[in-house]
Amino acid sequence: MGRSRIAAAAAVAALALGGVAAGCGDDDGADVRNVGETAGSASGSASGSGSGSGSASGVSGSTTATEPFGGYAPASDVAGHAKVTRDVAAINAILDEDPVDFAAAAALYRDGRNSIAGDGTTRTLAGFATEAREEPVWDDYVAFYDDPAWLDTFVTDALEGTGTFAGASDDVRAQGVQKGIQNGVMVAWTLHELTAARADVAAGEIAPADGAPHKVDEAWAFYHGEDPTGAPFATADKRGADFGTGSAVNTAVLDRIEAARDAAVAGDAAALDAAVAEVTRQITITYVQAALKYAATADAELAEGDEAEARVQQAEGLAFFRVVAPLVAAADPGAARTTLDALDVTAGPTAGMGDRVATALEGAYEGLGITPAEIGTFTDG
Repeated sequence: MGRSRIAAAAAVAALALGGVAAGCGDDDGADVRNVGETAGSASGSASGSGSGSGSASGVSGSTTATEPFGGYAPASDVAGHAKVTRDVAAINAILDEDPVDFAAAAALYRDGRNSIAGDGTTRTLAGFATEAREEPVWDDYVAFYDDPAWLDTFVTDALEGTGTFAGASDDVRAQGVQKGIQNGVMVAWTLHELTAARADVAAGEIAPADGAPHKVDEAWAFYHGEDPTGAPFATADKRGADFGTGSAVNTAVLDRIEAARDAAVAGDAAALDAAVAEVTRQITITYVQAALKYAATADAELAEGDEAEARVQQAEGLAFFRVVAPLVAAADPGAARTTLDALDVTAGPTAGMGDRVATALEGAYEGLGITPAEIGTFTDG
């Protein structure tokens, strides 16, 4: 990377890495230590708490490292955490039904099913999305969306047909639910665990079973999981296929999470920081690709006279872009705003939105530290 690109990417790196001293998280994203708290003073959440997992049932307590999954060898037991992706996959199946049973999807989102914590409670998607916390990256997203419940607000609006999704069709709402959970919630959970790993290394907490290495293992459990069809991993593969970049993002994410694990075991803060920054950059590539794709497809559907389908495509684009909009805004506020305006489902799709989004995001590449080659070229069909 040339010197000008390094300088231009500084804002994104700062947002991705934040200040470790500003906050830290527990080991699974539900009981979150806030500023000034110690590990022992963190409060629990019945809906989303718990740490560790048994390899058979997903119940916490095992000190044996989980068998490798998705090409990654954990240093700790995260089998239970990885089962959260089963819940996501089950929600996706509900959303594929006609008619969609939004009540059933909401129940699974809020109550969970497959991931059981050490205290016997069920680890849930909503538990993570609603848990109050103060930590780097999360705080930047809260500030950007001006909403401490920014994850849950979006998903709940889609589930209930309120707020952003008031008056929207079931097909549009389904996109908000699916992408809001599989991508919004699961990417946030992944980044939370990497942030927590950095805090643990800073505190000297590097025991594989429950320290920084465990947090990195959890990041992979949420990014790939037991069922990758319910995880961001699947989205990255699909966008790679759309843009001719193949598995480049997932290959790089796996490599850097492995590097993060090794750095966490060694207590090497600098190496861990570098690995986390690169994971964040790679994730940004996927969701920039998604915004480009769905702005273009919504535009195409609108041009063909199918406004209903254009609205579905627009909703997909919005849900995907929200995953990285604050990161894009840190590098280029105008690009983020132009993209969000084009994908605003309350306003509906407008002619030329594909070109507007492409121009805006391409102008942000340098600031994001990514290249046109890494994004690739969208091929529809």
